[in-house]
Amino acid sequence: MRDAIRRPSPATVLAGLALFISLGGVSWGVASGSINSREIENGTIQSRDVRDGALQGRDVRNGTVQSRDVRDGALGGVDVHDQSLSGADLATNTLGDREIDEPQLDLNRLGGVHATRYVKNVRRVETMTASDPATPKVAPPASCPPGKRLIGGGARVVAAAPVPVALTTNGPNGTAWEASAYATAPTGNWQLVNVAICG
Repeated sequence: MRDAIRRPSPATVLAGLALFISLGGVSWGVASGSINSREIENGTIQSRDVRDGALQGRDVRNGTVQSRDVRDGALGGVDVHDQSLSGADLATNTLGDREIDEPQLDLNRLGGVHATRYVKNVRRVETMTASDPATPKVAPPASCPPGKRLIGGGARVVAAAPVPVALTTNGPNGTAWEASAYATAPTGNWQLVNVAICG
Protein backbone atom coordinates (compact mmCIF):
# COMPACT_ATOMS: atom_id res chain seq x y z
CA MET A 1 0.00 0.00 0.00
CA ARG A 2 2.87 2.31 0.82
CA ASP A 3 4.46 1.73 -2.55
CA ALA A 4 1.14 2.54 -4.37
CA ILE A 5 1.12 6.15 -3.09
CA ARG A 6 3.91 8.02 -4.79
CA ARG A 7 5.22 11.38 -3.82
CA PRO A 8 4.64 14.17 -6.37
CA SER A 9 7.68 15.12 -8.33
CA PRO A 10 9.35 18.51 -7.76
CA ALA A 11 8.09 19.66 -11.18
CA THR A 12 4.49 18.87 -10.23
CA VAL A 13 4.87 20.74 -6.94
CA LEU A 14 6.28 23.81 -8.72
CA ALA A 15 3.50 23.74 -11.33
CA GLY A 16 0.81 23.55 -8.64
CA LEU A 17 2.44 26.39 -6.71
CA ALA A 18 2.62 28.57 -9.81
CA LEU A 19 -1.08 27.89 -10.54
CA PHE A 20 -2.05 28.79 -6.98
CA ILE A 21 -0.06 32.04 -7.07
CA SER A 22 -1.46 33.04 -10.46
CA LEU A 23 -5.07 32.40 -9.41
CA GLY A 24 -4.53 34.15 -6.14
CA GLY A 25 -2.93 37.11 -7.90
CA VAL A 26 -5.90 37.55 -10.26
CA SER A 27 -8.44 37.35 -7.45
CA TRP A 28 -6.39 39.81 -5.41
CA GLY A 29 -6.23 42.20 -8.39
CA VAL A 30 -10.01 42.05 -8.85
CA ALA A 31 -10.65 42.52 -5.14
CA SER A 32 -8.27 45.47 -4.84
CA GLY A 33 -9.52 47.28 -7.97
CA SER A 34 -6.07 47.33 -9.51
CA ILE A 35 -7.23 46.30 -13.01
CA ASN A 36 -6.70 49.18 -15.42
CA SER A 37 -6.64 49.77 -19.18
CA ARG A 38 -3.49 47.62 -19.52
CA GLU A 39 -5.44 44.51 -18.51
CA ILE A 40 -8.35 45.17 -20.95
CA GLU A 41 -8.03 44.04 -24.55
CA ASN A 42 -8.49 46.85 -27.05
CA GLY A 43 -11.94 46.96 -28.62
CA THR A 44 -13.63 44.72 -26.05
CA ILE A 45 -15.58 47.37 -24.08
CA GLN A 46 -18.99 48.11 -25.66
CA SER A 47 -21.66 50.72 -24.94
CA ARG A 48 -23.67 48.17 -22.92
CA ASP A 49 -20.66 47.82 -20.56
CA VAL A 50 -20.86 51.51 -19.55
CA ARG A 51 -23.53 52.65 -17.09
CA ASP A 52 -25.93 55.26 -18.53
CA GLY A 53 -24.81 58.78 -17.63
CA ALA A 54 -21.44 57.56 -16.35
CA LEU A 55 -19.30 59.22 -19.06
CA GLN A 56 -18.70 62.98 -18.91
CA GLY A 57 -17.08 65.52 -21.18
CA ARG A 58 -13.70 65.05 -19.47
CA ASP A 59 -13.79 61.36 -20.45
CA VAL A 60 -13.75 62.26 -24.17
CA ARG A 61 -10.52 63.51 -25.71
CA ASN A 62 -10.82 67.04 -27.12
CA GLY A 63 -11.40 67.16 -30.87
CA THR A 64 -12.30 63.47 -31.23
CA VAL A 65 -16.09 63.78 -31.65
CA GLN A 66 -17.04 64.37 -35.31
CA SER A 67 -20.30 65.11 -37.11
CA ARG A 68 -20.71 61.41 -38.01
CA ASP A 69 -20.77 60.61 -34.26
CA VAL A 70 -23.90 62.74 -33.73
CA ARG A 71 -27.33 61.50 -34.85
CA ASP A 72 -29.02 63.73 -37.45
CA GLY A 73 -31.46 66.09 -35.76
CA ALA A 74 -30.12 65.33 -32.27
CA LEU A 75 -28.62 68.79 -31.73
CA GLY A 76 -30.83 71.84 -31.32
CA GLY A 77 -30.26 75.55 -30.91
CA VAL A 78 -29.92 75.13 -27.14
CA ASP A 79 -26.84 72.92 -27.74
CA VAL A 80 -24.97 75.72 -29.54
CA HIS A 81 -23.35 78.55 -27.59
CA ASP A 82 -25.03 81.88 -28.37
CA GLN A 83 -23.13 83.96 -30.96
CA SER A 84 -20.57 81.17 -31.44
CA LEU A 85 -21.50 80.49 -35.10
CA SER A 86 -20.27 82.75 -37.89
CA GLY A 87 -20.69 82.80 -41.65
CA ALA A 88 -17.69 80.48 -42.00
CA ASP A 89 -19.65 77.75 -40.16
CA LEU A 90 -22.49 77.74 -42.71
CA ALA A 91 -22.41 76.25 -46.18
CA THR A 92 -22.88 78.70 -49.05
CA ASN A 93 -26.52 79.31 -49.99
CA THR A 94 -27.91 77.32 -47.04
CA LEU A 95 -29.95 80.21 -45.59
CA GLY A 96 -33.19 81.32 -47.19
CA ASP A 97 -35.70 84.06 -46.47
CA ARG A 98 -37.44 81.78 -43.92
CA GLU A 99 -34.25 81.59 -41.82
CA ILE A 100 -33.68 85.38 -41.89
CA ASP A 101 -35.86 87.83 -40.01
CA GLU A 102 -36.11 90.43 -42.78
CA PRO A 103 -37.25 93.32 -40.55
CA GLN A 104 -33.95 92.86 -38.68
CA LEU A 105 -31.98 93.58 -41.86
CA ASP A 106 -30.75 97.14 -42.32
CA LEU A 107 -30.77 97.79 -46.06
CA ASN A 108 -29.41 101.28 -45.41
CA ARG A 109 -25.97 99.94 -44.46
CA LEU A 110 -23.05 100.11 -46.88
CA GLY A 111 -20.16 97.76 -46.15
CA GLY A 112 -21.29 97.42 -42.53
CA VAL A 113 -21.24 101.20 -42.01
CA HIS A 114 -24.54 103.03 -41.74
CA ALA A 115 -25.47 104.95 -44.86
CA THR A 116 -25.65 108.22 -42.90
CA ARG A 117 -21.85 108.13 -42.80
CA TYR A 118 -21.91 108.51 -46.59
CA VAL A 119 -25.17 110.38 -47.24
CA LYS A 120 -27.13 112.46 -44.76
CA ASN A 121 -30.89 112.23 -44.29
CA VAL A 122 -31.28 108.86 -46.02
CA ARG A 123 -34.89 107.90 -46.65
CA ARG A 124 -36.40 104.56 -47.63
CA VAL A 125 -39.51 104.40 -49.82
CA GLU A 126 -41.34 101.07 -50.14
CA THR A 127 -44.22 99.96 -52.36
CA MET A 128 -45.79 96.53 -52.79
CA THR A 129 -48.37 94.51 -54.71
CA ALA A 130 -51.29 92.56 -53.29
CA SER A 131 -50.54 89.14 -51.80
CA ASP A 132 -52.36 86.68 -54.06
CA PRO A 133 -51.59 84.02 -56.72
CA ALA A 134 -51.97 86.51 -59.61
CA THR A 135 -49.14 86.70 -62.14
CA PRO A 136 -47.40 88.73 -63.46
CA LYS A 137 -47.07 91.43 -60.80
CA VAL A 138 -45.87 95.01 -61.22
CA ALA A 139 -45.13 96.95 -58.04
CA PRO A 140 -45.92 100.68 -58.02
CA PRO A 141 -42.74 102.72 -58.65
CA ALA A 142 -40.92 103.59 -55.41
CA SER A 143 -40.32 107.28 -56.07
CA CYS A 144 -38.01 109.54 -54.07
CA PRO A 145 -39.66 112.65 -52.62
CA PRO A 146 -38.83 116.09 -54.02
CA GLY A 147 -35.31 117.19 -53.16
CA LYS A 148 -34.04 113.61 -52.84
CA ARG A 149 -32.12 111.57 -55.37
CA LEU A 150 -32.21 107.83 -55.89
CA ILE A 151 -29.04 106.20 -54.56
CA GLY A 152 -30.12 102.53 -54.54
CA GLY A 153 -32.96 100.07 -54.24
CA GLY A 154 -34.12 96.52 -54.69
CA ALA A 155 -37.03 94.11 -54.84
CA ARG A 156 -37.98 90.98 -52.95
CA VAL A 157 -40.70 88.34 -52.99
CA VAL A 158 -42.66 87.70 -49.80
CA ALA A 159 -44.50 84.39 -49.41
CA ALA A 160 -45.31 81.84 -46.71
CA ALA A 161 -43.32 79.21 -48.61
CA PRO A 162 -40.74 79.33 -51.43
CA VAL A 163 -42.40 80.17 -54.75
CA PRO A 164 -41.08 79.86 -58.33
CA VAL A 165 -40.90 83.57 -59.22
CA ALA A 166 -38.62 85.34 -61.68
CA LEU A 167 -37.92 89.09 -61.61
CA THR A 168 -38.35 90.79 -64.97
CA THR A 169 -37.63 94.34 -63.78
CA ASN A 170 -35.51 95.39 -60.82
CA GLY A 171 -33.72 98.68 -61.29
CA PRO A 172 -33.78 102.49 -61.37
CA ASN A 173 -35.86 104.66 -63.65
CA GLY A 174 -35.13 108.33 -63.09
CA THR A 175 -35.81 109.10 -59.43
CA ALA A 176 -37.78 105.88 -58.83
CA TRP A 177 -37.04 102.19 -58.42
CA GLU A 178 -39.18 99.80 -60.43
CA ALA A 179 -39.83 96.07 -60.02
CA SER A 180 -41.94 93.45 -61.77
CA ALA A 181 -42.02 89.64 -61.65
CA TYR A 182 -43.96 86.58 -62.76
CA ALA A 183 -44.52 83.07 -61.42
CA THR A 184 -42.86 80.36 -63.51
CA ALA A 185 -45.28 77.70 -62.22
CA PRO A 186 -48.64 77.57 -60.40
CA THR A 187 -48.16 78.88 -56.87
CA GLY A 188 -49.94 80.13 -53.78
CA ASN A 189 -50.14 83.71 -52.56
CA TRP A 190 -47.06 85.86 -53.06
CA GLN A 191 -46.23 89.54 -52.93
CA LEU A 192 -43.66 91.70 -54.69
CA VAL A 193 -42.03 94.41 -52.53
CA ASN A 194 -40.22 97.32 -54.19
CA VAL A 195 -37.75 99.52 -52.27
CA ALA A 196 -36.00 102.78 -53.15
CA ILE A 197 -33.17 104.29 -51.09
CA CYS A 198 -33.13 108.05 -51.39
CA GLY A 199 -30.58 110.59 -50.18
